[in-house]
Amino acid sequence: MSKKQPTREKLLDITFEEVYVHGYTATSVDTILKKAGIPKGSMYHHFKGKKELVLAMVQERLFPKMELFFDFQRKEGGSVTDALRGTFTSMAKNRPLITYGCPLYRLMVELSVVDETFDTLLSSRVVQMQENLAQLLQKGIESGEFKESLPVKDFANYILESTWGVLSLSPSLSSSKHFIKHSKFILDTLANYHD
Repeated sequence: MSKKQPTREKLLDITFEEVYVHGYTATSVDTILKKAGIPKGSMYHHFKGKKELVLAMVQERLFPKMELFFDFQRKEGGSVTDALRGTFTSMAKNRPLITYGCPLYRLMVELSVVDETFDTLLSSRVVQMQENLAQLLQKGIESGEFKESLPVKDFANYILESTWGVLSLSPSLSSSKHFIKHSKFILDTLANYHD
């Protein structure tokens, strides 16, 4: 017998789904509550309002998902190139990611220019992702996989920004095949720096 999901967790899960698919502005508290089957008063026991609910969702649902989507971790004994290839392959198989794009990028585009709290929170995660990816590329230099001329910070930014760009195409233009072609281009460009 499965345990009933706690109210707060249910609200965060449904908020992630709704904001991811429809955006912050188009997502109403009433829609979230209706889908969750939760009365409005129960929501206010956990959150002051929509903004607080979405900020909690960003930290507790979106950020962990970003770590899964952009899991550029080198496996024991594996190369940096293999780590990148593995992550790109996983991303290409993720139907919601290919269909709706990167949820972090979508929220940044919608909210960063209008709300300083969201801008600060979302931008800090982007900087962290860029730094993590730059550190991975630096490890590739240190292990002799890449030449020292590889501009790790610029290339890390290029990987993230170009990936967000290709994931942000309209659903009619987006496909796993298109994403794989893009990731192959990134890996081929990186190959120019192989030692």
